[in-house]
Amino acid sequence: MREALGDLARVILAAAVAHVYVVLFFTIAIEETGVPLPIPGDLVIAYYGWRAGGDPWEIAQTILVCAAASTAGTQIPYWLSRRFGRTVTERAAYWLDVDMDRVERLLGWIDRHGFVAVIAARLLPGFRVAVSLVAGTARVPPVDFAAGVFVAGAIYWTLWVMLGVVVGPHVEDLVSPAYVRIIVIAIPLFFVLAFLLRTIAVSRRRARRT
Repeated sequence: MREALGDLARVILAAAVAHVYVVLFFTIAIEETGVPLPIPGDLVIAYYGWRAGGDPWEIAQTILVCAAASTAGTQIPYWLSRRFGRTVTERAAYWLDVDMDRVERLLGWIDRHGFVAVIAARLLPGFRVAVSLVAGTARVPPVDFAAGVFVAGAIYWTLWVMLGVVVGPHVEDLVSPAYVRIIVIAIPLFFVLAFLLRTIAVSRRRARRT
């Protein structure tokens, strides 16, 4: 059994290495649907920036793949909210623990400004997933929404890729390989723990409200 799991892990790792951009695309696309991942996409992109090693073509590929993945992943919440309206948005806001007052303000803003508002809101911390739901509810034209997400994604992911390009080599110089392995294991565990603690805190707040 252990050998079978080891073989499976090696196959998965080999596939990830051989198809790095496919893995990157699906990682970001899944996160953009609102599904939490063990490691935030931001850190994954910073890693890819470090991996690019200053190669302009690799950097450009990484940014474009991420922008395309953001555009693809956001289509699911966008079309769900466009089809079912405020019901989906309100339920998602409840489960994401997003203040409905903020959602209402965002809804009015996107309803008035469309494409430009999608770009601006996608660059605001804490609004990236909510924008897809609100844009669907506001019935922003599909082309405007997709274009806004792509432009915002290109800007946002460029910042994280360049962070990896600039900071990555210095981290590699300062941290020994043994500690790098520990960090690689610790980061997912940290974010899983943070997600669980946040879920517990949200559940308690909901219980107090009821």
